[in-house]
Amino acid sequence: AVSSATVPTITCTSSNVLPTILQASAQMGPQLKILYGPDTYMGNNLERLLDVLSESWTDEQIQADLHPRHSRATLKALRDNLVVFPSGNCVVHHMFGHAVVDTVKEHYDDCYVTAHLEVPGEMFEIAMSKSLQDDGVVGSTSNILQFISRKVQERAEAGGAQGGRLRFILGTEAGMVTSIVQSVQTILKNAGVDNLEAEVIFPVASEAVTST
Repeated sequence: AVSSATVPTITCTSSNVLPTILQASAQMGPQLKILYGPDTYMGNNLERLLDVLSESWTDEQIQADLHPRHSRATLKALRDNLVVFPSGNCVVHHMFGHAVVDTVKEHYDDCYVTAHLEVPGEMFEIAMSKSLQDDGVVGSTSNILQFISRKVQERAEAGGAQGGRLRFILGTEAGMVTSIVQSVQTILKNAGVDNLEAEVIFPVASEAVTST
């Protein structure tokens, strides 16, 4: 309350942080400066995400899929005016460090890769790169669940003849495995497919990657 009286403050989550800052900058104009905290990884990943979007997407795609009042130029201005708090992170997501990233690159390069906005930049970069070919996703746990569900749904709708196993690196807390399992089971049951599997691979520590 004290800080909000001095500087207008918005509380948001990983699921709405991007729409929130897009709307704020659209309303206030390119001069708006955003002081982002406390999660340093999420702030840095937002900077990287805005870089990629402003460089890789067209104005038309940005306006259709992100915000109707934004363009490559406004995304770049927003990124330049984003100031990230330098000393904060989520303890769970902090585990996705260099060793985990190296293991994923070496042994799981053929997998779909998902990454929460709060993971360290190295893990985020893998998923971001994969996402440009629709082989990965970055965002909230909701975004991750939607991506995995969509991939399973697409394979199920392609016909039982394909079958096989879809493999996903889960770059977030293991607690969401339950919701993933429930979603996948429902999709496969409704599609009447019994020869398709979804494997969730969770980097539980910097020393190893294990299958769940």
